[in-house]
Amino acid sequence: MKHMSIVEIAKIAGVSHTTVSRVMNNEGNVSPKTAMKIRAIMKEVGYIPKPPSMRRGPRRQREINFKTGNVAFLASSESLRVLSGSPVMLDVLHGIEGALAAHGMSMVQGAISSQRQLPPIVARGDVDGVIVWPDLNGVSEETIEILRQYKVVYVMTADEDRIRGDRIRNNNRQIGRLAAQVLLEGGHKKVGYVTPSALALQKNMCDRWLSFSQSLQEKGAETEQVEIEQTPMELLEVNTEHEVQIEKAIQDLFGKERKPTGIFVTCDSLTAKLYPILRSIGIEPGRDVQIVSCNHEVSLLAGLEPKPVSIDIQAELIGKTAVEQLRWRIMHPDDETQITVEIQPKLVKG
Repeated sequence: MKHMSIVEIAKIAGVSHTTVSRVMNNEGNVSPKTAMKIRAIMKEVGYIPKPPSMRRGPRRQREINFKTGNVAFLASSESLRVLSGSPVMLDVLHGIEGALAAHGMSMVQGAISSQRQLPPIVARGDVDGVIVWPDLNGVSEETIEILRQYKVVYVMTADEDRIRGDRIRNNNRQIGRLAAQVLLEGGHKKVGYVTPSALALQKNMCDRWLSFSQSLQEKGAETEQVEIEQTPMELLEVNTEHEVQIEKAIQDLFGKERKPTGIFVTCDSLTAKLYPILRSIGIEPGRDVQIVSCNHEVSLLAGLEPKPVSIDIQAELIGKTAVEQLRWRIMHPDDETQITVEIQPKLVKG
């Protein structure tokens, strides 16, 4: 393979060679999106920068702003079971780890709650910044005060005000529009929106339902929201009582005189539960009802036939972007803007 210079890398990326140099040296003044694009091109062409000690120029921004090379990922203790069992959140973590490794940094993982102390390395001030999922609700004031010393980025969450921070999350309005588009193209005039009740109560998930229902209603379709009284973690478990709850809700939806011919299910774990339940009440997925699912958790969809159309929320990219945004924030400590980055979803045909 031909050895490429940073001038050639810059030409491919459509930026100046100075911008490429800043990315190589982990300096500021480059947006996270541009930095990720440049690093992807460097990886694709096999370009390997010289070690920092062999490069010309003044002391690097990394030495000034990054003291430890560690970033903490903190999850509320109530969310840990979801984190360990949810493929989509594991993809977010994988994105975080990969992006940190690309910068020669490491991740410290811990749980936070009113009853849990911060990991000692975080409490001592021995990390450069913090990524939080999903929020800091229920965390003690003592913990909040310790965390105020850090720059914070929230992932997969709505608004959080206890500590000012940037937010990286999926674009729920676009997810709703994409699901509606698929069902409109299928010619459906009565559609269902099936979601766990715990998600339906979240502010950002309300945006998903509103954009979904409005897009369909503007075209003359009728929509109905059905809430399943279960948490995301309960959907990942095998529990006969929970299955009965889902079956009752689905029977109510399809027992009406005008039955839906299409449904949007807001998470793949629920979609996986619905297939056998639908068949048990005489409704064949793909024939009697078109299903659009969300998250694109391949392991949960693997055994479903026919596979539903799935909306990929790009969880790994959410994790990578969180790292890039946190690094940018650390290198711009005096910037007082608050940034929300919404990652655009992709449609994946079954």
